[in-house]
Amino acid sequence: MSDNHRHCFILKGSPCEVLSEFLRLCKNFSAPLIAAHDVSQYDELLVPLLKTKQVKTRSFKHTRQELGSNYDAVLVDLTQGVSAGGLAILSGTVRGNGLFAIALPNQDWLKMADQELSRYLPWPYEPEQVYSNFKQYLLEHLKSTSPFQWLEPQQVSSLPELPPLNANAPLTPEQSSAQSCLFAEQAQSYVLIAPRGRGKSTLLGDSLAKLLKAGKRVAITAPNQDAIVSLKARFESLLGSSNAELPFYAPDALVNDSTYWDFLFVDEASMIPLPLLMALNQKANHCLFSTTNYGYEGSGKGFGIRFCRHLASQKTTKSLALQQLVLSQPIRWGENDPLENWINNTLLLAPKDQVEQIVNPSVSVKPPNGTTAKKILTGKNWLENSDLLNDTFQLLVSAHYQTSADNLRWILDDPSVTSFISMTAEQIHSVAIVTEEGHLPEDLSLAVMQGKRRPRGHLVPQSLLAHEGLENAGQYGYWRISRIATEQSQQNTGLASQLLSYIEESANKRCDFLCSSFAATPDVVSFWLKNGYLPVRLGTAKDQASGSYSIMMVKPLTKLATQQAAKWHSGFMEQFSMNLLLQYADLSIELILLILRQYSFHQTEVPHFVKLTQQDSHNIALFVEYHRPFDSIRPTFLKATFNLALQGQLTPTEPSHQLLLEAALGRNTEQTRQSSNLSGKKAMHQSFKKLLSTVHS
Repeated sequence: MSDNHRHCFILKGSPCEVLSEFLRLCKNFSAPLIAAHDVSQYDELLVPLLKTKQVKTRSFKHTRQELGSNYDAVLVDLTQGVSAGGLAILSGTVRGNGLFAIALPNQDWLKMADQELSRYLPWPYEPEQVYSNFKQYLLEHLKSTSPFQWLEPQQVSSLPELPPLNANAPLTPEQSSAQSCLFAEQAQSYVLIAPRGRGKSTLLGDSLAKLLKAGKRVAITAPNQDAIVSLKARFESLLGSSNAELPFYAPDALVNDSTYWDFLFVDEASMIPLPLLMALNQKANHCLFSTTNYGYEGSGKGFGIRFCRHLASQKTTKSLALQQLVLSQPIRWGENDPLENWINNTLLLAPKDQVEQIVNPSVSVKPPNGTTAKKILTGKNWLENSDLLNDTFQLLVSAHYQTSADNLRWILDDPSVTSFISMTAEQIHSVAIVTEEGHLPEDLSLAVMQGKRRPRGHLVPQSLLAHEGLENAGQYGYWRISRIATEQSQQNTGLASQLLSYIEESANKRCDFLCSSFAATPDVVSFWLKNGYLPVRLGTAKDQASGSYSIMMVKPLTKLATQQAAKWHSGFMEQFSMNLLLQYADLSIELILLILRQYSFHQTEVPHFVKLTQQDSHNIALFVEYHRPFDSIRPTFLKATFNLALQGQLTPTEPSHQLLLEAALGRNTEQTRQSSNLSGKKAMHQSFKKLLSTVHS
């Protein structure tokens, strides 16, 4: 192909027949890859062939390890099951004029159980029980809009040999322009987000080599060294492997190293936990964070919004805090490649460059035009509403969730999933994905609580059983809002809250609780509190992607559930208050106050453990009105502060109130004291006396 597009074929038959046809097609290609749900059949068939040809196999659950790889030919066998993420990732590894083949069985594929489905189905569903809407969706796209040729055995002939990859190919004008921006050193941090095949690795390897030649102190890190094979090849082609070793460090080793670099490159940054990225950003004069565009790895939430905004808001002496580098021209294959277009369109992952919107949002908040309508869709409905499916999924991607191709399959195939949409005639402006959970048998609930069973799905009841020991949590029915997103220009207009109200109406008499589990940040927790949800669990370890603790919140819908929720919430608040001293030393004060003050809206009196005794009141009076030293009343001070917070008398965003809680918890108060315009300890203690005067009076 003169346009450097990839060859795409459908091969039908048994593994033996498919392998024979595939090897004939790629007879002139080097080291092809075969991927499947279970590759053991291919491994056995390949044993007698390995003397003449090297062929690599990879199961779908390990396809992420192929990110950054280059292949002349790839075969993806979908007979036993479909991996949507695997299709997306593996298609991006095939070079121009190479081969991407899909294997299907001779029998009716749609009637065969899909073993990959077990990843998406909650207990008690099994793959044999569920018809796959996603397989039907995929097959329709293969037959109607795809670049794939359906080959018969007699049609198979070898494809022409590919020229060797040129590690020394000159940079494209686009790569040279991005490199010039980097070498100008005008920004503190740089972000390079681009689709696969655009030459990110080449640009990074080339830039590292040139910076090292110029005497700069440089380092490169990535989730693993397998992800930077192409980068390393470019680096060594410029410097020679004997002249300089690639300065690669594992991310955690870099953070712990005392060296301060001139340039630090972080490749596949979206696969590195957010807190670690923030720490890496402190290790160099200039940092470049590179990652693949939205879709392949589901990189949206952590990297796309929170981290980019963090970089854009950093204080710096440079001209810019953050500069975006752009690569849009494909290098690994030709322009307008049919395979890339088909993958993006079918899996609804068409790349969108949104860094500028994230860093410099210029969209004004506006309510939707026209009459708002609501829709409820389940798996099969989506096949008849393909336009809605595309718009809904794009909204989920652009709303910065970690949305990947696998989530598309989940929405289409999980029988417990229902999608709620709010829209006008013109567009979808808000969407929520809801999963049904709970109603677990008593013996299963007991086994979960004892740590003996972990059935698939049922996140909230399982966690309440296993982590909180709430023995009746499994018997209730839950609707968990797993995803909720609003179009950016219409955020903060009440649309998401309206959609939650609609879900509540729909859930009436069909479940006991609405619930949600998410990374706990003050803005998101405020949203759920405003909509009447109560916290019942806070995780004890931070989520790797978001760097935040996970919180679970419920909203009771029946009288019995309301009574139960009050008990759960009261128990949570008591445990939470104690855990603030034991394991949440880094939880934000604003978030703590948000959670504590909510107690007053649902309980009539403060918990017993923070009630002040007569002696407590006496001690506070001596501190407030006389000269009792602050350090001598610390236990009482802590109780009094909790007392105020649980009665809703402390405002989460008020610096003096934050300062009070910081001091009560024994944290460093210096930064908050300065933002409260208090000159020293004496002034700080005076502000405490003013706040505490209401407690003992």
